[in-house]
Amino acid sequence: MFLKRLRQATSGRHRALECQLPLLAPRLSRQSYHRIVSRFFGYYEPLEARLLSLPWWHEIGVDYAAERRKTPRLESDLIALGETPEALARLPRCAELPAVASIPQVFGCLYVIEGATLGGQLISRHLQAHLGLSPASGAAFFNGYGVQTGRRWQASGATLTALVQRTGGEDDIIASANDTFATIDEWLFPTSGTRATHR
Repeated sequence: MFLKRLRQATSGRHRALECQLPLLAPRLSRQSYHRIVSRFFGYYEPLEARLLSLPWWHEIGVDYAAERRKTPRLESDLIALGETPEALARLPRCAELPAVASIPQVFGCLYVIEGATLGGQLISRHLQAHLGLSPASGAAFFNGYGVQTGRRWQASGATLTALVQRTGGEDDIIASANDTFATIDEWLFPTSGTRATHR
C-alpha cells in the first residue's frame, strides 16, 4: 500500500522535526509557544497563498480554500496571544517553500500538512493542560479540525491513494513530502541564517 511506503520513506525527516519541537515539553512556556506559532504562521501563510493559486483543485477533488486552510487559525491564535493585525503583517515569511509545480508535488506537501493535524490533537490537549489554552484562546491551529480531524485525514489518504492508482507519481510524492518536512524544519530551526521575506 502506497501510504505505508510513503510513511516509511518520510519517517526520518518526520522524526527529526518532531524531536526538535518542544510543544509537548512539561515546562513549555507561553512565550516559547507564542514564538513557535509565529514561525508556523510565517511558513503557512505564503505556502497556502501558493497552494490556493494553483488551478488543479477541482481535478484533485479537494476544496482546500473552504475546508483545509490553516492560516486563519494561526491568525486567530496569534491575536489571542496578544499580537495585533499590524504586528502580524510585519512577521517574517518563509521564502524557501516546497515546490508544488505538479499534482504529485501538491499531494506530497498535503500529506505533511494534513498529517500534522493528527499530531496536533495530542499537542492541543497538552496546551490545554499546561498553558490553559483552548481553541478559542490561542490553540486553534493545533486543534486542527476538532472532532472531524480523523475523518478528514482518512479522506485525504483515500484521495491520495486513488490518485496514485490512477496516475502514478509515487516518487514525486515522496520527494515532495520530504522536501516539505525539510523546509519546515529549516524555517523553524534555521541552521544557516533566516530564510525569510518581509512585507
